[in-house]
Amino acid sequence: MNMTIPGARVTDVRASLPRHKTLRYGRRKLSDIRSAAIHHSATVSGSPEAFARYHVGTNGWPGIAYHFVIQKDGVIYWCNDPEAISYHVGNSNRHALGICLVGDFRTQKPTTAQLEAANRLIQHLQVQIPSMKQVLGHQEYPGYAWKNCPAFPMGKFRLDYSQYLQKPVDKADKPQQAPVAISLNGSLLSVTGFLKDGVSMLPVRAVANAAGGKVEWIEQTKDVRVNGKDLTEMVVSGSAYAPARELAAVLALHVEWDGSTNTVGMRRGV
Repeated sequence: MNMTIPGARVTDVRASLPRHKTLRYGRRKLSDIRSAAIHHSATVSGSPEAFARYHVGTNGWPGIAYHFVIQKDGVIYWCNDPEAISYHVGNSNRHALGICLVGDFRTQKPTTAQLEAANRLIQHLQVQIPSMKQVLGHQEYPGYAWKNCPAFPMGKFRLDYSQYLQKPVDKADKPQQAPVAISLNGSLLSVTGFLKDGVSMLPVRAVANAAGGKVEWIEQTKDVRVNGKDLTEMVVSGSAYAPARELAAVLALHVEWDGSTNTVGMRRGV
């Protein structure tokens, strides 16, 4: 795999990290990889070597859990072949690729260099591995809702990642585009959304309340959740907006787009 990433520093440490004397990780095809799993190390500092020693010596694993580790200075360490089925998200290991940012983001924040490196790495990997369409936090995988990892808002990360290297959006003002009408079970709502890069963005609280969903604001991470699920939201004039299909999915609604009237139709059932 080509790991030359413009604007990023990548160090290949696959051959030098501690490995178990006899155990080896299983292998998969690149096309088996469906998501990138974002972790924090939950340590104030650390290195791939230190993590590998712990994973091998204490946990008894074949090698380091992560495929990539990103230091605070933005250097990306390549730790495992993507084909390796390493141990980092339980039953989802076979289809997930692990990316760990060094730091304890319960008390710290990831550095700008780390986030930029993560964005560049993910964009590069999605070209190399087209099947890797999702970017999820550790706690978003089945069985890990209890775990505060990576301990920073994944909705904001995904939004920033999708906008990376593009002209920043002024989130203080609503984008000047044609409004998107919203229909729920055949009735028009009094609120509207807007189009952003061809995606219908809908007001989270208004739509969720109308559909009987539960909306939570997570003050610690400045993130919004609907029915316990994180969203790829953006904040405009103090209100959270999310992609129509994402919002419909967490509300168990079927969604259709009527381009002739700029209307998102959402309804129960198919």
